[in-house]
Amino acid sequence: MRVEFIFFGRILDSLMKPGFGEIGAGIFFLREGSSLMPDKTTISWMDGRGHKVTRDVALSIDVEDFRGTPGYALLVVAANTNLSVGDIQRYLTDVVGGLDARSKNWIQRRRWLFQPPNTDNSKGRTPNGDGQAARAIKIMHENPTLSVRGLVRLLGEHGIKREREWIRKHRCDPTD
Repeated sequence: MRVEFIFFGRILDSLMKPGFGEIGAGIFFLREGSSLMPDKTTISWMDGRGHKVTRDVALSIDVEDFRGTPGYALLVVAANTNLSVGDIQRYLTDVVGGLDARSKNWIQRRRWLFQPPNTDNSKGRTPNGDGQAARAIKIMHENPTLSVRGLVRLLGEHGIKREREWIRKHRCDPTD
């Protein structure tokens, strides 16, 4: 199993190499159709003393190298966004077993980290079914120091019903 990570953040000019295209501000992917993904890239910057600092950033890993570590299950989830929660749980329980086994709830709570924005894996209600998401996010931005439970209570007082999990996922969303 192989996972390819993409370097997010402020990209320096030294990362601009042939085959890379810019999508958004500072996020780089290989262009479609390109079959060669480099294993490493190099970043360089000047430190506070004027010295040039260079570091290699790994862009891909072999998940099997992490078997038995606390992060193994999370890497399996990241590498298999195309599989259902049940399939991932079955693999972690039946094939891997031991300390790497995780519950369906554990997988569901972390799977959204590795999915494209606005992907909805939930069954039941449609996302923003009541049309109040933008209003809820605005209220959450106005109260950044409240806890998740406090935000549930505050949104309820404004007539917006949201669960803790929704607030945890959306409290840093940009306002429209």
